[in-house]
Amino acid sequence: MKAFILLGQLLFGKLPFCSLVGGIIGVIVGTFMSLTQDALGTAMPPMTDIITRSLLLALVAWVFVVLLFGVWLRYGITQIAAPAAVNAILTSFFTVWFNLLIRVAWLAPLIGLLVGILIGLILCRFCRPLVRATGRLTDG
Repeated sequence: MKAFILLGQLLFGKLPFCSLVGGIIGVIVGTFMSLTQDALGTAMPPMTDIITRSLLLALVAWVFVVLLFGVWLRYGITQIAAPAAVNAILTSFFTVWFNLLIRVAWLAPLIGLLVGILIGLILCRFCRPLVRATGRLTDG
């Protein structure tokens, strides 16, 4: 068990909170995409279908993140809900889109993790000036 904790600290210990939330969202979306990818066919679906799928998966991942961080870990639903919604929508869209381009089901959770971490890092850069100005949230 200590080996897993050490590995987790080495891989994810230096990442800011936003990117960890994005990584969780990406893994959830990527896992659902990998489970359904064989049923989607080989042609790229229209953009409306991609947006519909990504919004549905974003809702599922957002509910999970709000429940996990906002309720169980007691960060507060009001502090987590809005930033997690933006993170979920962006991460879900890009994860679905990249997975539909690549079409390798076993890579979908890993792609989601990487996309979520990158989008979380980008969102953290935008949140830091807002946090300094408003005084809310301590560490982006």
